[in-house]
Amino acid sequence: MSINISASSDPISFSKIASWKHNRSESKSYCCLWDGVECIGKNSGHVIVLDLSSSFLYGPINSATSLFSLIHLRRLNLADNDFRFSQIPSRIGRLSQLAYLNLSYSLFSGHVPKEISQLRQLVSLDLTGNPLNLQGSGFRNLVQNTAQNLRELFVSEVNIDSQVPDILANSSSLRSLVLRDCGLHGEFPTSIFHLPKLELLDVEGNAGLTGYLPKFHNDSQLKHLILAETNFHGKVPPSIGNLVHLERLDVSSCSFLGTLPGSVGNLTQLTLLNLYNNSLLGQIPSLASLSKLSYLQLSFNQFDGRNLSDWLGKLPKLSLLDLRVNNLSCEIPSSIGNQTQLTKLYLNYNSMVGQIPSSIMNLTHLTHLSLDYNEFTGFLPSLESLSNLTDLFLNDNNFDRWKLPDWLGKLNKLTYLQLNAVNLSGEIPSSIFNLTEIGELHLSSNQIEGRIPPVPSTMTKLTALGLGQNQLKGPIPSSLPNLKNLEIIFLDDNNISGTVEADIFLSLKKLKALFLGGNRITLSVISNHTTNTLPKFEILRLESCNLRVFPDFLRYQDQLLDLYLDGNKIDGLIPEWMGNTSKETLQTLSLSKNSIRGFEQHSPLLPWVGLLVLDLSHNMLQGSIPVPPPTTMNLLVSNNKLTGEIPPSICDLQSLQVLDLSFNNITGSVTPCLEKLKDSLLVLNLRGNTLRGTIPNTFTNGSKLLMINFSENQLEGRLPRSLENCASLQILDLGNNHIEDTFPFWLGELSELQVLILKSNKFHGAIRVPRKTNSMFPKLRIIDLSYNSFSGDLPHQYFQEWSAMKEMESDAAYMQARIDIWQDNYGWIGNYSYSMKLINKGVNMEYEKIIDIFIAVDLSSNKFGGKIPESIQSLSCLRLLNLSNNELSGVIPSFMGNLTLLESLDLSRNNLSGKMPGELTQLNFLALLNVSYNNLTGHIPQGTQFNTFPNTSYLGNLALCGDPLSKKCENSEASKPPAVSLHEDAELDFPSGVDWLVILSGVGCGLVIGLLFGNHLTKRFYKCVIKRFIK
Repeated sequence: MSINISASSDPISFSKIASWKHNRSESKSYCCLWDGVECIGKNSGHVIVLDLSSSFLYGPINSATSLFSLIHLRRLNLADNDFRFSQIPSRIGRLSQLAYLNLSYSLFSGHVPKEISQLRQLVSLDLTGNPLNLQGSGFRNLVQNTAQNLRELFVSEVNIDSQVPDILANSSSLRSLVLRDCGLHGEFPTSIFHLPKLELLDVEGNAGLTGYLPKFHNDSQLKHLILAETNFHGKVPPSIGNLVHLERLDVSSCSFLGTLPGSVGNLTQLTLLNLYNNSLLGQIPSLASLSKLSYLQLSFNQFDGRNLSDWLGKLPKLSLLDLRVNNLSCEIPSSIGNQTQLTKLYLNYNSMVGQIPSSIMNLTHLTHLSLDYNEFTGFLPSLESLSNLTDLFLNDNNFDRWKLPDWLGKLNKLTYLQLNAVNLSGEIPSSIFNLTEIGELHLSSNQIEGRIPPVPSTMTKLTALGLGQNQLKGPIPSSLPNLKNLEIIFLDDNNISGTVEADIFLSLKKLKALFLGGNRITLSVISNHTTNTLPKFEILRLESCNLRVFPDFLRYQDQLLDLYLDGNKIDGLIPEWMGNTSKETLQTLSLSKNSIRGFEQHSPLLPWVGLLVLDLSHNMLQGSIPVPPPTTMNLLVSNNKLTGEIPPSICDLQSLQVLDLSFNNITGSVTPCLEKLKDSLLVLNLRGNTLRGTIPNTFTNGSKLLMINFSENQLEGRLPRSLENCASLQILDLGNNHIEDTFPFWLGELSELQVLILKSNKFHGAIRVPRKTNSMFPKLRIIDLSYNSFSGDLPHQYFQEWSAMKEMESDAAYMQARIDIWQDNYGWIGNYSYSMKLINKGVNMEYEKIIDIFIAVDLSSNKFGGKIPESIQSLSCLRLLNLSNNELSGVIPSFMGNLTLLESLDLSRNNLSGKMPGELTQLNFLALLNVSYNNLTGHIPQGTQFNTFPNTSYLGNLALCGDPLSKKCENSEASKPPAVSLHEDAELDFPSGVDWLVILSGVGCGLVIGLLFGNHLTKRFYKCVIKRFIK
C-alpha cells in the first residue's frame, strides 16, 4: 500500500498516516496520539478507533498488516480511499469487537467475506459505492447474524441480486436502512415499515422491487422514506398522514395511482416531497400546512389544478416547484407571487390558460422559469425584476401578438432563452445582443420580420441560435462568423433571399447543425476546402437552396447524422465520393425532388452502414431498386423510373417500418418474403407499378401493418384470407387491379380499418352480412367499391353498423402513420400521410392527404338494385355518396335530406322515378348533385344550393321541369321549395395551414374540400433530433 493524492475525492483530504512516527523508546501508548487513532484511556495502548478515511491510501491491504491485531478495535473507517479493486481481507473477522465499520467508496471488489457477517457486535456497517457482491445467502446471513445490535446498514451499489429477507423485520434496533441500486427484486416485506426505531428507509433504484405502502401507525419514527425508481404500486394510503416525523418523502418513478390523500397535509416536518412520474390524478390536496417544505416535485402525473390557489403562495421556504406534465388546465394563481424564495419554477407541458400574473415579478430569486407548452394568452408581464434568471422557457403559448421587449436585454444572466411559437412579431431589437452570457437563443416559429441584424463580437458564448420559420428577409449578415462557438443554427423557412456564400457557415469551426432550407436563396459553394478547415457537421438541412451539384465540402464530412438536399436542382448521378461521406455515421439521407438518375458507384448495396432513413422519391432513378443496409427503417423511392422485380434482399431489412416503391415500373409479383417483416413493417406501398400474379397469402398474426396499397397494378386471383391477421390495419387500397372475388366481409373484423378501396376489379355477388359475425367495420370512414359487378340490394345492414360514419370528430386531423425512430441519442419523428384516388364531384381526384372528417361511400358502376334503404340516413356524417350507374329503382326518399353534411351526391344512371323531394334543399353544403338519366318527374326544387347546379345535373329525365332546364313547369308556384333555415352554427374545425384548399361553390354555402399535393412523409424532428444541442 502507498500514498497517492488521487486516491481520495474529499477536497479536505489529507494523509493521516504521513504524520505517524514510530519511536521504539516510547511506550506502546505513543500511537494513541496519532491522527485518526483513539485508545482506551491514556496509557493502555488499546486502540479502539482507527479513522483513515480520505487518507490517500492506494493499493490492496496486506493481510499480514498489524491492523488485524487491534483486537480492541471498535470503530474502523477506511472510506474514500483506493484499494484498487482488491478484496476485503477475510482477517477482518478477527476484529471481533468491531461495532462500526465503514468501507464506503474505497474500490473494494469481489465477494463480501463471510467473516463480516460474524461480527456480531456490529452496530453500523457501510459498504456503499463498492463493486462488491453479496449474492446468494450472503445478505441473509449478514442480516441474520447482526440483527440483535445492528442500527445502520448502508450497502448501496453492492450487488445483492436477491429478495429482501423477511428476517430484516427482526432488526428491532435498526434506524437506517439504505439499499440503493442493489439489484433487489421480489416483494418488499411490509413489516419492515413498522420497525419501531426506523428513521431512514432508502431502496431507490431497484427496478425489480415491488411492494405497496401499508397502513402506517401513528408511533412511527420514520423521517426519510425513499422508494424512488422501484415498482412500488397501488394507492397512497390516508395513513401516510401518521408519519408526522417525516422530513423527506420520495416515491418518484414508481407506479402509484389514484388520488393523493388530504392527510399528506399532516406531514408538517416535510422539507422534500417528490412524487415525480407516477399515475396520480385528481386535485392536489392543500399543502398550506407544510411550512418547512423547500422542494416540491409533482411532475409527470395527471393532477388537475382545481385548488392550486388554496395552497400556492403559503409555503414560505419553497425553493423548487415542479408541476410540469400534468393536466392543470387552470390559471396561475396570483398568490404565486408570495413564494418569494422560489429559485426554480416549472409549469410547462400543462394546459394552463389565462394571462401570466404580474405578481410573478416578485419572484426575484428565480433562476429557472419554464412556462412553455401551455395555452397562456394576453400579454407577458415585464420580468425585468427577475435579474437572477438564467433559464427562461416560454415556447408554444398563445400570447397576444407582441414584440421582443427592451427589458429582455436587461436580464444579463440569461444563458437559455426559448421563445419559439409565442406569436412574436416585429424586428429583432439590438438590445437582444446585450445578453452576452446567452448560450442558446431560440425565436423560431413566430412572425418576426425584417433583416437579421449584425452580430456583435461580444456574443461569444452563444452555441445555439434559432430563427427558423419566421418572415425574415434580406441577406444573411456577414458578421455571423463572430459567433465563434456556434454549434447549431436554424434559419429555415424564412424569406431570406439572394446568393449566400457557404463560407459564411463553413468558417464557424464548431458548427454541427445547419438548418437553411425553405428560403429563396442560391447557395454558392466553392471547391477549395480541406478537411482541416471545415466544421464537422452532424445535421445539414439544405432543402430548396438551388443547388445543382452535391456540395464539394461534403466529401470531407465524416460525422454526419442527417443530410437533407431535397427540392434542389441536382441532376445526373450521385458521385462516387459520396459513398465515403460519413460512411459510418450517416443515419438519414433525403434527396427527394431532384433529377437524380442513379449512382456512379455500381455496387447493388449502398455504402452507408448505419443508415436508418433513405428518401430518393420524386427523382429520375433508373435500373433496379437500390438496396440499403440492414439497419434501414424507412425506404422511400416512389415516383422514379425503377424497373425489375422487388429484390428478396429487401426482406432482410428486419427493422423496416416504411417501404414505398409506388409509381415506378416494377414488374414481377409481390414477394412472399415480405412476411418476414411482420414485426416492424407499418407501411407497404406498391401502388402504380406493373405487378402481376396473386397477393401472397402470407400475412401472419402479429402483423403491425397500418397501410397496404397495391392499387394500380395487374394483380389477380382472390383476396388472401390471411389479411384478417393484420389487426392494426387502417387503410387497404387494392383498386384498379384484376382481383376476382366476392365481398370480403371477414375484413370487418379489422377494428382499426378506416379506408377500404376495392374499386375497378372483378368483385361480384351480393353484399350480405353473415349471420354469425360481429364483423361490421366499426371504424370505416371511406369505402369505394365502384366499377365492379356487385349485385343485389344495397348493403342496408352495414349502413346501420358503420358507426364511424355517424360520429363527428371534434378535432379534424389527417390520417397518417406515426413513424418514430429512437436509437441511442438519435431521435427521428415523422408522419407518413395516407393517400388515395377517389371520384369526387365528378372528378377523379388524387388525395395525397386524407382528412378524417371526410366520410365517403362510393358504390357506383355496379349492378345494385332495389330501393335506396332508409338505413342510409343514419350515416349522418357523409360528405360523399355515389350510387350512380346501378339498377336502383323507386323514388329518391325524402330522408336523404337528413344527410346535411353531404357535399357530393350522385344518383345518376339508375331507374329512379317520381318527384325530387323538397327536403334535398336542406343540404346546405351540397356542391355537386347529379340525378341525370333516371325517370324523375315534376318540378326541380329551388333555393339554396339548387340555384347553383347546371342543367347537366338533370339531363335524361324527360319529365323534369323548372330551372335550370329550358322546360318550364305549368304551375310555377309549385316549384317553390319548402322554407329551410340555414345552419349558422355548421362551422367545422378544419386544420389550418397550407394543406387546405377551400372553394365556395356558387353563391350558396356549399363547401368543396380538396387537398393540395404534398410529401407523403412529413418530418418533425426539430425538438428531438437536436436534444443534444438544446437544453
